[in-house]
Amino acid sequence: MKDPHATPRQPLYFHRNYLDAVRTGQKTTTVRFRDPVATGPVDMIFELDEEVVLQGAVTQIISKRVDELTEEDAVADGFRDLEELHDRLRYHYPDITPADEIAIVRFKLTDA
Repeated sequence: MKDPHATPRQPLYFHRNYLDAVRTGQKTTTVRFRDPVATGPVDMIFELDEEVVLQGAVTQIISKRVDELTEEDAVADGFRDLEELHDRLRYHYPDITPADEIAIVRFKLTDA
């Protein structure tokens, strides 16, 4: 029986390429642009041939501008360096600019 007071789980979608990095703990953040996310329980959804859903929780959200991202931000997001993170942001968000506000979403895997 579901707890009527339980916080509803929000969906958090990921590109299929990030599944292994999230599972192994190499990727502990995701950078989002114009994609509102709140702290609390999430279903991390990876769009593969068969959808994969991992249970998790968003623990912190940090707002900053694209040009304020650091090497540490890139590594936490599972990338080699800041240049690779910027390349992936332009891939996912073609109209993003250095002055745009983004959200760094810190998350963790949970058992339930």
